[in-house]
Amino acid sequence: MPHYGVLLVGGNRTHQEGYGRSFAGDPRCKVVAVSDEAGIPEYRAGLNRLLAHEMGVPYIADLEAALARRDVQVVSMCADVERRGRVGVMCAQAGKHIYFDKPLAGSARDARAIADAVERAGVHSQMFSQISTPWAQAAKSAIASGQLGDIVGWHADMLMAKGRPGTAPQRNKPRAEQPRPERFTFVEAKREMLDMGVYSVSMVLWLSGRRASAVYATTGNYFFSEHAAHDIEDFGALTLTLDDGRVATATGGRIGWTSHPRSGVVRVIVTGARGSAVFSEATPRLEIYSDEPPFTLPPTHPWDPMAMWSSTGRDLGTAPKRQWVSMSESPQSVDMRGFIDCLDRDVEPEMNARTAVHHVEVIMAGYESAAAGKPVSLRVKAGVASDRAGRVASRRGS
Repeated sequence: MPHYGVLLVGGNRTHQEGYGRSFAGDPRCKVVAVSDEAGIPEYRAGLNRLLAHEMGVPYIADLEAALARRDVQVVSMCADVERRGRVGVMCAQAGKHIYFDKPLAGSARDARAIADAVERAGVHSQMFSQISTPWAQAAKSAIASGQLGDIVGWHADMLMAKGRPGTAPQRNKPRAEQPRPERFTFVEAKREMLDMGVYSVSMVLWLSGRRASAVYATTGNYFFSEHAAHDIEDFGALTLTLDDGRVATATGGRIGWTSHPRSGVVRVIVTGARGSAVFSEATPRLEIYSDEPPFTLPPTHPWDPMAMWSSTGRDLGTAPKRQWVSMSESPQSVDMRGFIDCLDRDVEPEMNARTAVHHVEVIMAGYESAAAGKPVSLRVKAGVASDRAGRVASRRGS
C-alpha cells in the first residue's frame, strides 16, 4: 500500500513529465495532485492542467493549499528555474520532503535559501543527477578499488543530441557572456551551461569528493539560432581547480539530432597514475543493424524546437533513434527510487540540497569567468558555505 503521497509542482514541458510517472510507477508512492503557484502565466497553468489530466489527478491552482494537504509527504518540484528559490523554500517550510529538478536554483543565493529552509525543517531533499546510474557507480567503484592508481583528474560531458543544428548565425566577434544571468528558461531554448552543465559538474565533484576553489569557463553559440536569438549559450565548458589542487573539467551543451546515434555524449573520463577509463551511459547497449529506414529529422515543433520534452515528441509522432538501444533503466526511475529508499531508511541522500548548493555556486562562477575571460575564485564562498553547514550539523548534534 502506498505510504508516500506525492505532489507534483509543474506540468508538461518540464521534467515532471518523467519524474511524475516515475513516482506513479513506484508502489510505495501515490501521486495525489499537480499544483503550482497562484498567478503564474496561463500557458504554464494550462500545461500543468494537461499533466494532471494525463495522470488522472486534480490540479490545485493554489500551491499553499496543496502543501497544506495531510496526504502529501513528498513534493516533486519542477517550477521554472527562476522561481525555484521561492517555491523550494515554501515546500520545505510546509514540512515536505522534496525531490528537486536540476539545477537546484538559478542563483547561489536562491540555492542557499533552499538548503537553509530544508535543514531548518528537518526534511530530506534530493536533486536529480546521474550519480545513481550503473555507469556512474562503476566509475565510483573503479576509483575506490585503486585499479587506476592515484587519480589526477576527471572530465565529464553532457552533450544532448537534440535540436536542428547548423542554424546559428555567423558572428563577427565572440559572444559576450553576462556575468550574472537572471533568466535561464525560454520557450525555445535554455542556458545550456546551467541546464546541461549541472550534470557534468555534479558528476566530477561527486566522484572527486572535493569542492572547487576556482573556475575558468567559456560559453558560446555554435549550433542553434534559437539560442542566438535570446543571446544565451548552447555550449559551455568549465575547468575546475579543486581544493586539493587537482583539476576536473566539464562540458554541457546541445549538439543536434544527427550528432550521435543515441541521446548524446554522456560520459565521465577518470585519469589516474596507472591509466584512464571511460564510463558512459551508452554502455551496455545493443547496436542494431537492419534494413529499417535510418533516423530522419522530425518536424520542428513550434513550441519546442529543441525537442526538449517527451510530450511534444508524442504530438509529432517522433520516432526514436534505433541504432543504439540502451540496456539500462531510465536514469529518472533509478534516481527517484534511490530517493524513496533514503526516505524509507530515514537517511540523507548524497545529492541533497546542501550538496547541490556548491554545484550552483560553481556554475554561477562559470558565468562570471566566461564574462571576464579569466578564472574566478571560490575560496571565500566555499568557506562561508562550509562554515554554515558545520553550524547546522552542530545544532543537529546538540
